[in-house]
Amino acid sequence: MKLIRHVLILIVLLTSFLISQPKVVSVEELPLGMNQPWQNARFSPSGNALYYTAAGFRGIWKYSLQDNTVEQITDEPGAGYGFSVSTDESKITYKTTRTLASRRREYTIVLQDLNTRSVSAVDSGKRLSAPTFAGQGIRYTKGARSEQYRLEMAESTVQILATDDANIALLKGSERVILDPLGTGRYIWPSLSPDRRLLVANQMEQGTFVFDLDGNVVSRLGRRNAPAWTHDGKWIAYMDDRDDGHRILSSDIMLVSHDGKTTIALTETPDIIELFPSCSPSEKKIAFNTLDGRIFILTYTE
Repeated sequence: MKLIRHVLILIVLLTSFLISQPKVVSVEELPLGMNQPWQNARFSPSGNALYYTAAGFRGIWKYSLQDNTVEQITDEPGAGYGFSVSTDESKITYKTTRTLASRRREYTIVLQDLNTRSVSAVDSGKRLSAPTFAGQGIRYTKGARSEQYRLEMAESTVQILATDDANIALLKGSERVILDPLGTGRYIWPSLSPDRRLLVANQMEQGTFVFDLDGNVVSRLGRRNAPAWTHDGKWIAYMDDRDDGHRILSSDIMLVSHDGKTTIALTETPDIIELFPSCSPSEKKIAFNTLDGRIFILTYTE
């Protein structure tokens, strides 16, 4: 009887594990039209809209997931590279790019009201990071300095500012902290977990890893490009892209547990190259773009 009971318990545990595995429910293409290739799709803070940009990061568009409408926010060059939407979704901030007569580039931090469409320049210079809403306003780096453009906004406890001179700049309360967990620099794609206790990032030579807010490495995940936390923090979405040194040959959207022990393929499409996942902050949905410039939303369940 004990043996039978143990076997039954094992079956229940295995069944429970299998049931909890993410499974794809649907993959739907957004009807954006193919008048130009689209990329860099990002969910709004509520998850009710997607913001995205065109080739070369020119301009920003908004697609409403509630009424399926499209509106263009700006046509500024470079604006779509590193934009940020305020928590109440009333404002957006982005960095524009201008090429001067000397062929040098000059950048401008822009604040735009999404209700009135009014636009104001916050700062300009030759070394500006992408801006983000944090603390009492907009935070960004200018050269080696951290700058703040004050707004009447709620406090934010922890926020990624940018990769600052190849390290990770983190805002903890009002304190700017520079993290270099591996002592090597050259970090890209930092992403903060929903509970704001862990970060995932990619180090260009050593792959992707998870670390805490003090820079202590929690796990090493290997080659997992463009990592992004799912809304519940259970998984990290990433793209499994392969290239020949000149062009991308294949790429699928995957999930990995933050300890690296479980990996799940969400797409297995040799004829479609799926890139740069972005996770909804409120649902089991992942947006991504394809190499030919289409944007899809993948819905999964557990």
